[in-house]
Amino acid sequence: MEREPSASSWCQFAVLVGGYTDNSSLVMVAQNKHMEDTDTMLETETLTVLEQHQRLSQSRLWKLQRMFYEQQGIRAWSQEIIPHYATSNPFIAHAYGKVVFGFLRDWYAVAGTSLDMSQPVYIVELGSGSGLFAYHFLKKFVDFFTRSTLKEIPITYVMTDFSEQNVTFWQQHSSLQPFVEQGFLDFATFDVEHPQELLLRHAGTVLSSSTMKNPLVLLANYVFDSISQDCFSLQDGQLYERLVTLSTSEPNSDLNDQDGQLYERLVTLSTSEPNRYLNDPALLNVLKISYDPHPISVDYYDDPDCNQVLQGYQQRFPDTTFLFPHVALRCLRFFRALSNDRLLLLSGDKGYSQEEDLVSRADPKIVVHGGGFSMIVNYHAIGEYVRNQGGQVLHMAHRHTCLSVSAYLLGQPSTNYLETAQAFHEAIEQWGPDEFITLHLGMQKLYHSLNLEQLLDYLRLCGWDSYSFLGCFQFLLEKLEKSSQTVQQDLYYVAQQVWNAYYPLNEKQDLAYALGVLLYNLKDYPEALNYFQLSLERCGPHEHTFYNIAICHAALQRREDALTCIDHMLQLNPSSEPAKALRLKLQSQL
Repeated sequence: MEREPSASSWCQFAVLVGGYTDNSSLVMVAQNKHMEDTDTMLETETLTVLEQHQRLSQSRLWKLQRMFYEQQGIRAWSQEIIPHYATSNPFIAHAYGKVVFGFLRDWYAVAGTSLDMSQPVYIVELGSGSGLFAYHFLKKFVDFFTRSTLKEIPITYVMTDFSEQNVTFWQQHSSLQPFVEQGFLDFATFDVEHPQELLLRHAGTVLSSSTMKNPLVLLANYVFDSISQDCFSLQDGQLYERLVTLSTSEPNSDLNDQDGQLYERLVTLSTSEPNRYLNDPALLNVLKISYDPHPISVDYYDDPDCNQVLQGYQQRFPDTTFLFPHVALRCLRFFRALSNDRLLLLSGDKGYSQEEDLVSRADPKIVVHGGGFSMIVNYHAIGEYVRNQGGQVLHMAHRHTCLSVSAYLLGQPSTNYLETAQAFHEAIEQWGPDEFITLHLGMQKLYHSLNLEQLLDYLRLCGWDSYSFLGCFQFLLEKLEKSSQTVQQDLYYVAQQVWNAYYPLNEKQDLAYALGVLLYNLKDYPEALNYFQLSLERCGPHEHTFYNIAICHAALQRREDALTCIDHMLQLNPSSEPAKALRLKLQSQL
């Protein structure tokens, strides 16, 4: 008996099991609204001061941040607690690859004499997190790099994180192993807050200023917004530090926090109840953050380079408040020394890159992401630091909508970074990751109005990204019956490309199941069976999966195999009427 699941019945199931919607923007709006409501509520209540007049970068908030990431590990991304799609999709990976390729062309310009071909050019990613960006970058970059005139340059991509469990996860990930075996990938622990020499896990090499023979590429996406920053303001030419006070309406006096009990409790809550924490962030329920000005001089830091940037702000800016990324600058100084001042830093985040962005600003807010939080990045300050060191800065000329991307260059290749600047203009500025994310968010509302050809073109633009595929999957099925045979044939290629671009994260979405349903509707029962079997292996037994395997076997006249699958399904759900009906039909045929 052949029984094809209808598109409408799959749509209902896809929402529960296989569907995907990028709700990060909606969540952020809800959280900001919740912050306003919480602030109003706390003003009428008795507050317990947990921390008073503390330098922002020394606040206990950052302890909470680190504890959250240490305890959550990969789960922070696989369960979509932390927004990451904007900086972890194939499109941005390809755009970054083009800029890195331009950087290599600049240093290779004079017959390769600027490079030591006996040593790798290292591409170090800070805070690799889930590893999704690294995977997409390597898939895109290795593909066009190995077909270029630069293919003889040895390249090693280094994934880093301060969390040991994240590094272990990458080392064991099957999708990353081919790049390790080809010599393109290695791993290291690295703490942006406390920079030290990197020990590569696979090669056993220590990266230091004495061992580095070539220029260095440094990638940092959604990193600088989550590490310690300071806050300053200017009023009538006087520089002030904005000191933080944390308060709570929590009645438990034991939470007065010398022993960190409040932070321990919050992290435990974020680990044990992530969904509740995401929708009703415990941090915003109990904490009120306020800032107080304290006059300082421009010689605030031990680092004269940081003070030089502050002095420039004091001389040029009217009254305003701004964040200052001194920890990010300290990390950048570390890699400057490591690379002997031959460095590309490429970074994407929510941030300010133009001077006018910093004028007339109020005290900064934090945005909570289910236990972690982020703040705006002052990319302009990083640019001022780099310019003061004789480097070049590439900012997007237009104001970004979702994602600000900047490139910072140190060193003097013979081309003066013309190739890098051109690649940045084409891949980042002209039509780049920010525009893609804006389009991606808008397209989610239009899937229903597109025909099948348009949906396939969109998936091609997304780099066959699994999140985008699952997001529009129900509409693909709905439009399948009315499409031409030629377009249906294209879907075989789509299925293959989406699976090849897939990086498993133990996430809720079941991509293999969705591809099995697609191929079943194309009447390719053997391939559908392969994907349903993959679904069982990766996501465990499920009655829907066994049922679809059974009807594939039935379509191939393998009735005994189909009956075996029906038995498995009835073990999971003994009352399933479709399973009982199919078993009776198969038994009568036998």
